[in-house]
Amino acid sequence: MHSNSILNKAKYSENTDEWYTDYRTVEDEIGHYTEQFYGKTVLCNCDDPYESAFAKYFLKNFNILALKKLICTSYQGSRIIGHSPLYDDQNNRLKKEHAYVMIVDRRFSASQIISDAEIRRFLADSGTVKKLKGDGDFRSQECIQYLKEADIIVTNPPFSKFIDLFSLLVQYKKKYLLIGNQNAITYKEIFPYIKNGKAWIGYHFGDMAFKVPQDTLPRKTRFWIDSKGQKWRSLGNAMWLTNLDTKQRHKTLELTCQYDPEKYPQYDNFDAINVSKVAEIPMDYPGIMGVPLTYLKYHNAEQFEIVGEANHGSDNKFDLFKPTIKGKEIFKRILIKNKKYRNPAVKYKILDLFCGAGGMSYGMHQNPHFNTVVALDIDEKLSITLKKNMPQINVITGDIRDTKIKKKIVKAAREYGVNMIIGGPPCQGYSLKGKKLGLNDPRNFLFLEYLRLVEILQPEVFVIENVKSLLSTSKGWFKEQIIAKIKQLGYYVEVGVLKASDFGVPQTRERTIFVCCKSKKIHLPFPTTNKPVTVREAIEDLAYLNSNEGSFEQEYITRPTSVYQRRMRTHSHKLYNHKASNHAKVAIEKLRQIPPEKGRECLPKKLLGKQQFHSTWGRLKWEEPSPTIDTRFDAASNGTNNHPFLNRAITPREAARIQSFDDSYVFYGAKVAIRTQIGNAVPPLLAKAIADSIYEQLENDKKRRQNK
Repeated sequence: MHSNSILNKAKYSENTDEWYTDYRTVEDEIGHYTEQFYGKTVLCNCDDPYESAFAKYFLKNFNILALKKLICTSYQGSRIIGHSPLYDDQNNRLKKEHAYVMIVDRRFSASQIISDAEIRRFLADSGTVKKLKGDGDFRSQECIQYLKEADIIVTNPPFSKFIDLFSLLVQYKKKYLLIGNQNAITYKEIFPYIKNGKAWIGYHFGDMAFKVPQDTLPRKTRFWIDSKGQKWRSLGNAMWLTNLDTKQRHKTLELTCQYDPEKYPQYDNFDAINVSKVAEIPMDYPGIMGVPLTYLKYHNAEQFEIVGEANHGSDNKFDLFKPTIKGKEIFKRILIKNKKYRNPAVKYKILDLFCGAGGMSYGMHQNPHFNTVVALDIDEKLSITLKKNMPQINVITGDIRDTKIKKKIVKAAREYGVNMIIGGPPCQGYSLKGKKLGLNDPRNFLFLEYLRLVEILQPEVFVIENVKSLLSTSKGWFKEQIIAKIKQLGYYVEVGVLKASDFGVPQTRERTIFVCCKSKKIHLPFPTTNKPVTVREAIEDLAYLNSNEGSFEQEYITRPTSVYQRRMRTHSHKLYNHKASNHAKVAIEKLRQIPPEKGRECLPKKLLGKQQFHSTWGRLKWEEPSPTIDTRFDAASNGTNNHPFLNRAITPREAARIQSFDDSYVFYGAKVAIRTQIGNAVPPLLAKAIADSIYEQLENDKKRRQNK
């Protein structure tokens, strides 16, 4: 193959498939890995058994490296230009119309460093070069057989085929040392290996010079002609990519800068700061930092965690957002977090069970003393939103009943120092009146699994949330069973119903909350407001879409009209998830007959169909909080979730506002997944109030004990 090309023809008008790697480039890099080549079989997918710098290097150093075998393949049509004619094993002169393979499996010189003259004689006389049956493409079965035989592959593939070669190397579990363009780092096929420490940058990362053919046209930059008349081009963003060990990946990066919010701006749509230069990475920042690609030259997996990348914000699960600051897009970034940083302010490290979209964690994070470090959900489609918005959390996907998953949770929780658990275990069996099976009902296994993890991990605090009716079912018998089990585990417990609108959430949702603590009884939070936030205050600035209008990402076109709206917009310069449902014509016609803030009572009986619930076809009321948002808020006939005056149901963004998710929290996935994420979430402001209350009570108790 054309292994000495670095870019494809589509990128530049000149023939970049004829860019040849310089010998010094190869020598300077491979010299760092010599011990790892001892006794190995090396494959170079080269253009020419001798003119290739790769082949030349390994021929000259065949004895020093004690190679077992060197295999070099050429691509049909490559330029065969030697210092003397070369012949194959059939004594036929090599022609560029054919593809060839050179195999060296024995010492051919007594010298340690073999001279050019010895190499020329060897190639001319030994017949080690033979014609290939095919065109020499590395993807052909003929060449794959050579790849299987090799221990280490060293080459410079065409940029357009870099992913293809990389995928083959991964498939056959090979060691490699490749020249490529730095942009390849962010490809979805390659970045996961960078992130997970299975691939890394070699010693050279940046400018790289290449010989180019004599018919290459001059240009103003990155072009020159040397004293021998050889034309050269250079590439500013070249790299070596490898899975051979390097010394530099074990070095600690010395940090000298301190965090200053003026110097390190936040991104518009993601909770991370931008760092312009590697040398400016702050030593004292606990969160996610966007750093240049050049950071990867210094990455030490023990010092920093690679969280993801900021490139296009694509469907690639590691490409988390498009990096913009005050509306201006900047170049792609690698997202990292300092593993060595220990924030003294964080006192409660949380395991979030049945996390869904992460509403409970997101709310508790608004108190600086709480930080979710591990989370679990059975459905990856639902947890993807948490991964995108809070990628610093170790999200485990799987069934809590699975022994392997449970061990994984426990292992991660202990590694991260978890001392608090939160979550809302599904719980169906309690609703069977009369049978009183309670926690023995097999449908309540998830509740028991939650409590088993409490028993294993022994957190200082845990919080359980559930539906309001849990407390009253079977005259409170099921509630008492749960309390008895919690006390049996050695915890104080306080339980009650909290109304979201009492805590700044524009919604009357009510949830049962258990707050359990080892050291003392913690009462539930007191209301933080006596004036509920209304639907108008929550979403009036979004009241302009009709059915099927809007998009996943768009600009704001109105100004906020309330304190709540300004709060929701604080960290977002773009509007996400504001897309109205594509209602059927008959649904729109029904809504046209319903006046503002009214409902099904305004429809003729013939239009009601079989729907018997009083709340169907209801419109939200501007001057009141919304009733409970459920997982079908985008269906006009579902309940009281139609816009106060527009002929449509509320959008996912409006529903998220009503749940108290701010606009920077973006929801990902298919329509059904997004509405499930939003509808099932714990309102973040309610979760924040619980966290605030827990912290205040435990800190006050600690101070009292210290003053005694």
